[in-house]
Amino acid sequence: YLPTFAQCKRVLDLGCGDGDFLALLAERGIEAVGVDFDEKTLQAALAQGLPVVQADVFDYLADAPAERFDGIFCAHLVEHLPYHLVIKLVQEAQRVLQPGGVIVLATPNARSIFSHLEMFYMHFGHISFYHPRLLCFFLEHAGFVDAQEGVNPETASPMLPGVMARQAQNKAGDTLRARLDTLMQYQRQIPLQGNGPIARLSHRVKNSLARWLVQPLQDDLAARTHQALNALAEEVTTQNNELASLNGPFECYAVARKAPA
Repeated sequence: YLPTFAQCKRVLDLGCGDGDFLALLAERGIEAVGVDFDEKTLQAALAQGLPVVQADVFDYLADAPAERFDGIFCAHLVEHLPYHLVIKLVQEAQRVLQPGGVIVLATPNARSIFSHLEMFYMHFGHISFYHPRLLCFFLEHAGFVDAQEGVNPETASPMLPGVMARQAQNKAGDTLRARLDTLMQYQRQIPLQGNGPIARLSHRVKNSLARWLVQPLQDDLAARTHQALNALAEEVTTQNNELASLNGPFECYAVARKAPA
């Protein structure tokens, strides 16, 4: 998310926790302040000398002057809130942002199997998944423009590693098809056995019989088998792609800007 805030001069981190993102901003010379209600999580930020405030984010936003910040980062907060408070959050954020300012809302990815099976239910206080498109709608409803959604590739799911490996290498169907082509190659000529005239005559007769009687059946069987196995390869590819889509990054986001003055 750092490139999104590269041009910002003053960033507000809502629900800053131990201050990891604040530290990254500080390393790049960007002034930032973090707000979090949890005193324990703020201890790590205070130990690093980071500027943080212990407060309810809504109280802080209500007291903040209008157009105070040109960037707002809010990671893993909205899933702790009912939808009407998420709407209130983005409305207040719109007020304290300068024209042209940017906001990022990051949250567990509702389209990730890891989020559903592990991440979401490991944390106390999670109330609801928010699809990034819904977050974009909330942002646009509050007056933001250029709303976009995405996933954080740095949060790749640790589940189903084999699926992701095959997806990355694009081998799920291609390898199987290559093997099919090899398997379907069979010897069409009966090899000559012996060098005498009888052996050569027998060889010609056998090949003629094979060409007229056996090979048509053999070709038909090979074609049917190849068709069936190729359909199976397509199914494997489709299933792998579907699993990969469910096994995507466990963090998604919505980003938008306040309209210029």
